[in-house]
Amino acid sequence: MASKVDFHELGLLWYGGPLAIIITRKNYLKFRRIERMREFFINEFGIFEYDSESEYRYNKQPLSIYNSHGSIIPKNVVKNVKKCYRKGNYMQIKKELQAIYPEIEDIDFKDIWEMFRFISIMTKHKAIDIDTEKFLPYYRAYNPVSIKRLNEVCQEGKKAIDSLHPSLKAGIPVMIMVVIAIVALAFMQNAPKWIREAGNYFGQLTHPEPAGMIFFLSKLFGG
Repeated sequence: MASKVDFHELGLLWYGGPLAIIITRKNYLKFRRIERMREFFINEFGIFEYDSESEYRYNKQPLSIYNSHGSIIPKNVVKNVKKCYRKGNYMQIKKELQAIYPEIEDIDFKDIWEMFRFISIMTKHKAIDIDTEKFLPYYRAYNPVSIKRLNEVCQEGKKAIDSLHPSLKAGIPVMIMVVIAIVALAFMQNAPKWIREAGNYFGQLTHPEPAGMIFFLSKLFGG
């Protein structure tokens, strides 16, 4: 549920740019414009980090979801930060924000983007990805990047499943030879004694030994 519509939200009736849905407290939402400072934006609820992969669309309206975690920035500070950003006066931005975030005073940031990222992480003001966070069942929202990734994963999964069922044609001759060998071995083990002896004699003919050959000839000619 949203709280009472404020002045900023009334101005969104004719606004076609990206919107931020900001959770200010449990079951209370505020809608704000995303006026980007590269991948960050600021309003009276804090400094937030924008992420294109966590941007969704309701019909043609781009939107992303954030939690303020109770943060508040005075409106005059928000106004001054935006003004300094437009003028490129980045050192003044840090001075403006030090009053709200004293943790940044003694840190030597290489640029304002590093400072903005530090603040957004410290205040947990990163965009909520509803693919992994608590699902919002009553919002018909979709993420084009997620759909693309889902299709890619499905294709990879299909290839993986197909690889689990290789063709059996190449393996059939080997299987037949194994079966024939097993049947022949079973037959020889259960064959009459004279057949086994004949098999042994023919085996000796193939690889004759002198003593075995003399014995076989004597038997053959009744010697």
